[in-house]
Amino acid sequence: MKTLKIGYLISYDYEFVKMSLSRVYDFADEIFFAIDADRLTWSGENFTIKDEFWDWITQFDKDRKIRIYQDKFYVADLTPMQCDTRERNMLGKFMGKADWYIQIDSDEYFVDFSAFIAKLNNYDTELPTTVYCSVATLFKELPSGFLLINESLETLSFATNNPVYDLARNNTSGNIHIHWNDLVLHQSWARSPEEIQQKLNNWSHKNDFNVNSFYKLWNAIDEFNYNCLSNFHPLYSSTWPNLHYIKGNLNAILDSPNLGDIRGINPPAAKKKNLLSRLWMKLKSR
Repeated sequence: MKTLKIGYLISYDYEFVKMSLSRVYDFADEIFFAIDADRLTWSGENFTIKDEFWDWITQFDKDRKIRIYQDKFYVADLTPMQCDTRERNMLGKFMGKADWYIQIDSDEYFVDFSAFIAKLNNYDTELPTTVYCSVATLFKELPSGFLLINESLETLSFATNNPVYDLARNNTSGNIHIHWNDLVLHQSWARSPEEIQQKLNNWSHKNDFNVNSFYKLWNAIDEFNYNCLSNFHPLYSSTWPNLHYIKGNLNAILDSPNLGDIRGINPPAAKKKNLLSRLWMKLKSR
């Protein structure tokens, strides 16, 4: 069996890691939590971690796999994205020698991590390689379910045998890129309004688009108007073509046998010219 190490970047949204970690814990040789020693985000804002979280780690970590890596990950002269990339490289070095290095964000949940690990164990290569997986992004939580971005283009990098990063988790210059259709559910936007504002003001893309305008769009979406929205990704519009409403709580959705077929769902086509699309274009131009 190959040595598999998993790394998480722990920040203001640390509570999400509880669900993410529970789906991967048994398959890792070691797990690393990278946490800024000064409790600063990549934008230099303060965050706190409650004592109860450390108690939870002690109780959850039955095999004593988790190691805490604290360092100064915020650098005032760097952009948030540069801080992101820098921290991931520092974490990769701290993790030590391994066959595969896996970095997962706190709000990312593998649907079938055992299948993904089986592929890694059976994949032999001496070439620097980065493995990408398909991602289904949750856009908003509603009273009886979630709005999920129904797409076929979005992928994120998760595993590599050469942990050298030049853009967040990506190696765009040296590694071979391969894509596996293992599905990861990303709770990126399915958060409370306060959490969304915190995310927009602190994540690595905060300088890449008008975050206030995007928040207004997110806040306006509900179960009655979601199918009016099309091509609305803030950076690469066609990456998010439309939304699909899926009922149930998060655990039920993750454990649904039909979740892997989410890309086969074809929601009603959105109108080309609709109020929300025009609103988004107007807000984006400000």
